[in-house]
Amino acid sequence: MRKGIAITLGIIALLLIGIAAGVYVYNQNKTQDSNMLQGKELATEEQQNTSKENELVSTVALEEKISPNCNIIQKQYYKGCDHLIKTEKEVDAEYINLTKQEFIEKYVKEDWKLEKFSSDEIILYQEKEGYCNEHYLVKEHNGVLGIYTIDEKGKTTLKEDTEIQTMYLTEVDIEKFKQGVEVIGEPELRTLLEDFE
Repeated sequence: MRKGIAITLGIIALLLIGIAAGVYVYNQNKTQDSNMLQGKELATEEQQNTSKENELVSTVALEEKISPNCNIIQKQYYKGCDHLIKTEKEVDAEYINLTKQEFIEKYVKEDWKLEKFSSDEIILYQEKEGYCNEHYLVKEHNGVLGIYTIDEKGKTTLKEDTEIQTMYLTEVDIEKFKQGVEVIGEPELRTLLEDFE
């Protein structure tokens, strides 16, 4: 009988040890699962924070600013003579690093429209009534070629004399410049004069 009690007690002890071990393992797994879940939550939260930081950086990076090698193009359309005068210049130091909104607020006047804004090119457009001031007449004046401006009424005014002497021109050219040659725009004027220099 003692043997039977000892065996029964042994089996009960083994069962208790088994239950205790099972509870211990269960609690360990639960703690690991909890830690893994917290780790996943932390990783997800970290990814979201990184994503938000990247979004912020991207937003800031998308805001263009004027670079030091930017060109500013001004286009002026004159309704009276139907001419578009285009001038191009390098950016002034005061414009560098301005955003589009800052540039508009500080430098775009009411009669100008901003057609394009990028870090390397800005285009401004303006419409004006009347004639542009780039209607020229090149005509013989005191033995040289003189440059005259022509206003909207057709009146000519001497702007300046060149150093091109008419006595060295051909007969055909001398006759042409006695009548006068009309040109429109600075580039066309320069091209005409360069042919006789």
